[in-house]
Parts: sequence; C-alpha cells; structure tokens
Amino acid sequence: MSIFERISNITKATVHEVLNKLEDPVLMTGQYLRNMEEDIRTAEENIKGRQKAASIAERKMNEAAQAVKEFELRALSALEAGDEAAAREAAIAKIQFEDKVQQHTDEMNQAKEQVLELQLQLDAAKEEHARLKEKRNELANRAQKAKDRAAVQQPNFSRGIESGDAARGFERMEEKILEWETDLDLSVNSQAYGNPASASTAANSTAVNEELDRLKEQLSKRNS
Repeated sequence: MSIFERISNITKATVHEVLNKLEDPVLMTGQYLRNMEEDIRTAEENIKGRQKAASIAERKMNEAAQAVKEFELRALSALEAGDEAAAREAAIAKIQFEDKVQQHTDEMNQAKEQVLELQLQLDAAKEEHARLKEKRNELANRAQKAKDRAAVQQPNFSRGIESGDAARGFERMEEKILEWETDLDLSVNSQAYGNPASASTAANSTAVNEELDRLKEQLSKRNS
C-alpha cells in the first residue's frame, strides 16, 4: 500500500464523525496537514533510498561488466597458450559475471522506476498539501467570523453557579449605585440636622425657657 493511501482511504463518514465530536473542527484539519507533511517527509526519504539503491546497482553492474571483459581476455589468452583448462575456468567466470550484470541491471532499472513512481506521488501530495493548507486558512477565517457573530448575537447569560460577564457587570454596577445612594443619604442627613451639638443646645434652651415660664406663672399665682 502506498504511503499516501492512508490519507485517501479516509472515508467521509469517518471524517464527519470525528469532526462532529470536536468543538473546533479547524484543529482536526491541522492534524490532517501534519499527517500529510509526515507522509511527504517519508516519501522524500524513500526516494533518496531508492536513488541510492539505483546508484549502487549501477556501480555493481559496471563492475560486473568490466569483469566480463577481463575474464574474456583471460580465456582468449589461455586458448592462445594452449591451456584449455585455464580457458575453461575463465569462461565460467565470464558467464557468472554476465549473470551478475543482468541481475544488477534489473535491480537498477527497478529502483529507477520506483523513484519515478514515488516522485509522481510526492509531487501530487505536495500539490494537495498546498491546496488543503490554503483551504484550512479559509476555514479558519470562516470559523473565526462565525465565532465573532455568535459572540455578538448571543447574550452573555450566567451559567450555573459561576456568574457570567453580564451578571458580574450588573453586580458591580449595583454595588456602585448603593455606594452613591449611601453617600447621598449621609449628605442629606448632615444638611437636614446640622451640627448635633448645636441641635442639642437649642433643645435644652427651649426646655429651660418653658420651665422658667412655668415657674414664673406658679409664683404669680401664689402671690396673688
């Protein structure tokens, strides 16, 4: 299975089920992008690995081809010298290295084909990543606008035991008004009654005068 199939095989139902459980779906899109970035890095490493494998196979192929030429010359030299046994051994070695040439050639070609296939997948993945990254930015902007609209349209009610901003605001306003009312009451009372000591003195003077008048009237009746 291609390393990119993990992304493409995610069904819509699974995506919707996951997104419905999230308070902020944009977070999940960010995770998808991070998964893709990880897959892209893995693909790049795989491409480097296959390129190295192709290079090694090509080097071994060239070495085997060079050995084929050398053992062919040895076989010819042995035949010219009349040493048929040595010529036979050289011919056997030549055939073995010819097999190695074919083996390493196949390995090199296979690795190069895999590099081309992985490169195509990598290019497609990078293009898709760029498209989805732009789409995520669009979704993030839309989500933020939706949150802003919700904050404007929905009243800020108190929730449970903890008071909301609106309730706390009203409480602070009521405390301030109570403070003003108390200050005003004190001010009015102070103006209405004046100095307590002066009021007490005035009351005492009236009582004394009344008592003196009563005593004078009593004395007048006694003398008459």
